[in-house]
Amino acid sequence: MSEKPRIAVVGTGWWSTEFHIPSLKKYEDCELVALVDPNVEKRRKAEEMFEIPAGFATVTEALGEIQIDGAIVATPSALHHPVAKELIENGVHVMVEKPFTTIAADAHELVKLAEQKSIHLTVGYTFQHTNAAKALKRALDNDEIGEILLVNGLFASMAEAYYRGVPELYKGIFKWAITGPDPLTFSDPKLAGGGQGQTQVSHAIGMILYAINQRATQVAAFMENRDLNVDLIDAMAFTCEGNTIGNMGSTGNLRDGDKHQQEFRYYGTKGYILHDMRDGQLLVRNDNGHQYEIAGKDVGDTYPALEPSRHLVDLITGKAKTNLAPGLQAAWAVEFLEAAYESAATSSIVKVKNQ
Repeated sequence: MSEKPRIAVVGTGWWSTEFHIPSLKKYEDCELVALVDPNVEKRRKAEEMFEIPAGFATVTEALGEIQIDGAIVATPSALHHPVAKELIENGVHVMVEKPFTTIAADAHELVKLAEQKSIHLTVGYTFQHTNAAKALKRALDNDEIGEILLVNGLFASMAEAYYRGVPELYKGIFKWAITGPDPLTFSDPKLAGGGQGQTQVSHAIGMILYAINQRATQVAAFMENRDLNVDLIDAMAFTCEGNTIGNMGSTGNLRDGDKHQQEFRYYGTKGYILHDMRDGQLLVRNDNGHQYEIAGKDVGDTYPALEPSRHLVDLITGKAKTNLAPGLQAAWAVEFLEAAYESAATSSIVKVKNQ
């Protein structure tokens, strides 16, 4: 590896051009050497705007032409697995956008492959880079509220236009750097794997299972598509390995400009934790009364969207000693969602399959 890791970004859509490419371009600890996207027009717009030296239609072409140490995989969700697999097989460290994959077996295959190849594998869970999430993880790892009994979650967001395939309705709100999402990226189940579950509950359950460090064992879910091809409203009940039970409610039908609501509560035998993920606030209480909170100036960046791609660079260089969004817990989130979609389709309680 050269003095600075040489990074490629695969996929030049909305999220890459809004966050990953600008983040890496400004990060002094790496070199952003290439963009990869079969859409030549879209890719060249990004190459020109961000002054990227090379562009390729496929990962295979890029690997054959230049040295790549790390790569950001920001393709449509259904394509994450084959792209990440090729990169890992060729010794490239990867950050894969969430949802990690849409099929649990694919997720676990990538985790095992990365372990075999001694490759860093991290997932694009933005909220896990917040001060509140780091404090939440420390509190649960340190057993500050005892055995986890119940987890309660709510994730309400503004995403309906994406699921309808009319992302341009949000143009005035998001003010995209180059392009908004392709109309099919979130509305076509073949590309997205689903709607609110894959796009938003993946954030929520990814945070929960990472924080409590438990796999889900059973899921009972109800989902409503309304008049869409993907789910808009979800309600899920679940059990986990440590006799923890939980529930998650989520809807993507907030109105334009409404503030997202992302609230999680963890109840244990010695206390509880309240986590407002969107506002970056945390309150921890235990048998000794009020213990501490993350609020005010301690909150920091509530949505550090530049951090996931930089975190890959820091893992490669050794600057980061802990992976804040590891592949294994992300794979647990994938298998949870896989079970949830099966449960909703079959009106039954589904056991999470061991991979």
